[in-house]
Amino acid sequence: MKHFYSEIDNITLTFGDVHENAAGLEYIPLYFEKPIENGFAFCEMNLPVLNPYRSFGFSEMDINELVKYARNNAPLIWEIAREKM
Repeated sequence: MKHFYSEIDNITLTFGDVHENAAGLEYIPLYFEKPIENGFAFCEMNLPVLNPYRSFGFSEMDINELVKYARNNAPLIWEIAREKM
């Protein structure tokens, strides 16, 4: 399930539920998107790693800013995600 977190500069951040990988480590998928001509730009990454694994329409500089934003908001995202469990 996706949960709304924020919208800044027409970029929306949503996050998924807390998941557990094969090694037993918890992670939360993050989804950034913004409308562009003929669709959406997007970037997907997971907390806590914050390594974008899929993106389209964002520049490298944009993606670096999204990673920085996610890192700065990670504690609150974890807290909210755990409340929704």
